[in-house]
Amino acid sequence: MTKVLFLQNLEHHQIGEVKNVPDGYARNYLLPKSIAVLATDEEVKKLESKLAKMKVEEEKVVGKLEEIAAKIEAKTFKVEAQAGEEDKLFGAVTNKDLSEALIKEKLDVDKHEIEILEPIHTLGEHEALVKLGHGIHAKMKVMVERAK
Repeated sequence: MTKVLFLQNLEHHQIGEVKNVPDGYARNYLLPKSIAVLATDEEVKKLESKLAKMKVEEEKVVGKLEEIAAKIEAKTFKVEAQAGEEDKLFGAVTNKDLSEALIKEKLDVDKHEIEILEPIHTLGEHEALVKLGHGIHAKMKVMVERAK
């Protein structure tokens, strides 16, 4: 068994964990791919300082994402669409349309981060989920109005 320090997250291992693993697994997979290093006191100290820096940066990013989530949840976004009788749309409102509505409000969110919970085929109020990353989600209220 070889004692290694993980530098990357794997399915059953987290960054910073020190584990005993089979020699062949360490020698043939973990060490050559820089997923782990031999667990020495020097390597542990290096990784601890690196993790402290990463944690500070992560907290800044999470803070910004929480601000964006609060702005999204506080507002109702308007989307215009062509509609026929009985308020049915000619097509559907897509995540691209919702992304454009967010960009108009200076909230730069990629269309791939927006999940429409139910297809939007009618005028009126609907909801979508914006997945900002780092486990932060925001419910987006959407008001679909008839295009003029």
